[in-house]
Amino acid sequence: MERAGKWLPYWLGTMGLIAIGMFVLGAMSGSLVFPFVFAAGMVALCFWVVWTRRRSLDRLHWMRQALQQK
Repeated sequence: MERAGKWLPYWLGTMGLIAIGMFVLGAMSGSLVFPFVFAAGMVALCFWVVWTRRRSLDRLHWMRQALQQK
């Protein structure tokens, strides 16, 4: 899990580009409701992924410390 952390910046960058692209397409078509909802959902998803990863890494470190003490 610790070695797989290299994908996170690329994934966040891709999601950001998709959200910006949807916003630009929405602005060009004249409707901004769906792009704003989509961008808010994308931001929420990205924060959830970062929070889940951080929580999992904290648990991994805690378990590793607990196993090394025995």
